[in-house]
Amino acid sequence: MRAVSASLPYLDEMQAGLKQHFGLDTFRYGQAEVISNIISGKNTVVVMPTGAGKSLCYQLPAMLLDGVTVVVSPLIALMQDQVDQLQSRGIAATFINSTIGDGERADRQRRMREGQYKLVYVAPERFRSDAFVSALLDARLALYAIDEAHCISQWGHDFRPDYALLGQVRKRLRPPRTVALTATATPEVREDITRVLLMKEPQVFVAGFDRPNLFLEVALVTGDADKKAACAALAEEGSGVIYCSTRKQAEAIHEHLVKEDVPTVLYHAGMEDNARRKAQETFMASTESVAVATNAFGMGIDKPDIRFVAHAGIPRAVEAYYQEIGRAGRDGKDSRAVLLFNHADVFTQERLIQSNHPAETMFVDLWNVLRPLESFDRGLHLLASQVGSTEFEISAAMKILERAGAISRANRGEGRYGITVLPSGMLHQPRSPEAKALLAALNSGAPPGVKQTMELYLLSRKCGLDEDKIKHALTLLERSSIVLVQRPFAGRAISVLKHEPWSSLGVDLGRLREQERNQLLLLKRMTDYAYTKHCRRAFLLRYFGEEVAFGQSCGSCDVCTGPKLSVQGKPARSVQGPTGAKGVPERFSVLAAEELKRWRRELSQDLGVPPFIIFNDATLFALAAALPTTHDEFMAVKGTGESRWERFGPRITQICLMARASGDVPQVPAFIPGRRRAR
Repeated sequence: MRAVSASLPYLDEMQAGLKQHFGLDTFRYGQAEVISNIISGKNTVVVMPTGAGKSLCYQLPAMLLDGVTVVVSPLIALMQDQVDQLQSRGIAATFINSTIGDGERADRQRRMREGQYKLVYVAPERFRSDAFVSALLDARLALYAIDEAHCISQWGHDFRPDYALLGQVRKRLRPPRTVALTATATPEVREDITRVLLMKEPQVFVAGFDRPNLFLEVALVTGDADKKAACAALAEEGSGVIYCSTRKQAEAIHEHLVKEDVPTVLYHAGMEDNARRKAQETFMASTESVAVATNAFGMGIDKPDIRFVAHAGIPRAVEAYYQEIGRAGRDGKDSRAVLLFNHADVFTQERLIQSNHPAETMFVDLWNVLRPLESFDRGLHLLASQVGSTEFEISAAMKILERAGAISRANRGEGRYGITVLPSGMLHQPRSPEAKALLAALNSGAPPGVKQTMELYLLSRKCGLDEDKIKHALTLLERSSIVLVQRPFAGRAISVLKHEPWSSLGVDLGRLREQERNQLLLLKRMTDYAYTKHCRRAFLLRYFGEEVAFGQSCGSCDVCTGPKLSVQGKPARSVQGPTGAKGVPERFSVLAAEELKRWRRELSQDLGVPPFIIFNDATLFALAAALPTTHDEFMAVKGTGESRWERFGPRITQICLMARASGDVPQVPAFIPGRRRAR
């Protein structure tokens, strides 16, 4: 631990507060300088790796400053964890988000206005509420803290449009000091954070990104069997986290590890809250347990003895990858970060990015379904089937339409319960104490046969039970035919606010297309990391703007010292692509086909990837048959896509134009690859 300079302003107060409120004796690297800067009233940008203690950088100033600190955080689960930890230390903290009812929300805003809280956590969307902003303006605001600040930048790996409005929020609130914090920000993202938040010359603190105890490796795998074998081998190292791209992949790897007698927990957003909570508690308590999870797992996880972090699919950005591998080896002992890489996973991520940025034709079809309606509350799956699209694309489009003011959506599960005590139910008495207490509260509210409508938090106050127990008691009473329960819609009901044609809505999709291009570029940078032939540690450090000498061996990555992990099967780089040309069209331009093959061969050598990774033979010959010269013609060829158009489109259209100009029209050649000659 580096010594803290005794000349730092407010150092004595900081050290006393550190001990009093957090039970700590010393600051971690970089914390004291950041906290001193904030207390001094200066605007601050903090870039610290995961596990370096960013939260303390605003939590301690919140305790030492006079007034309330509002913390903008992107994840509701992370807010809950932070508030629980603070409250366990006797610190007055709360959150205000969509998980609480209107009455409770109003009560917390009143208490914030009256100065009863030191920290209030909110999502960026909360600033859309005039009532919340009004309460905050009436409160004594000491510090405006933006956590996960990379979400501000379209160059960040997790851009959120509501984060982009936080600069205007800051302008309205006029806080005496602002701090923006992130674990992963390239120099261009830091500039974006400063610009969007309207901060003039803030003090920027960048803690060291080098993790010498973390061995970096990319293991090339041929498929799921190799990935499962590699995960089982890594589990012998001790406690670890295996990140998967999808829930289905996480479940499959979890099932394999269970069969291999590896102590394993599963964690993804599709699980019930209690199941996720139990999985996390089991993982935290064990020195050997392995968590198989999607990227929903990890926020707020501070387990020092994680020996490895593996990725069974390529992450979408270097920033996300670095943040997740940073959870390994926080105790300073040797640990491993392994990417199990197959280029097919890159195509999967490209498709996910494209699905998250739907084409305009899908928006038109969706709007034609919604436009005649006043509301829709039958669920996204039914809406997707009517449009002929996927729930993923529909969900992405909904966010755009909501921001454009064309629709509004209720919060998930928002609404009141309709509860009727049945006259026949009066003949039965429940056995459960919770059910008895709830029934007594219901009987005091209305006579049997009369429906009562109310939110759960009101019932909670009335009968003294928490909301989970009320839900359980309602189920018991319902099963016993004592009450009839009408529950609120479990999804998010959609209200249609406008009814004009799509062409008159004025929805600008330009930003959506730009964001899609940015995300595809971030994915390419991550792919470059996987294929780099130079030191991986140097790659990461340069990516985040640190100066690194060329040609030095780090001694702790597979490029510099050789791989540590061996997997079953052949590594992907030695796998040959499809040799036949299944599905080759009868007619194609021989000149275009030969030129496309030559171009593909040279590009594959430059990129260090097999030729079929760029285009397989079937797609290549389909291009030679269609000879596309425009975007739409290119996209009509099976096996292409928007990302490939952006990367390869100009060169391919040049080749096709050359073939057309030479008069080499599609024809039946003497020999088609992959087919037998006619006898």
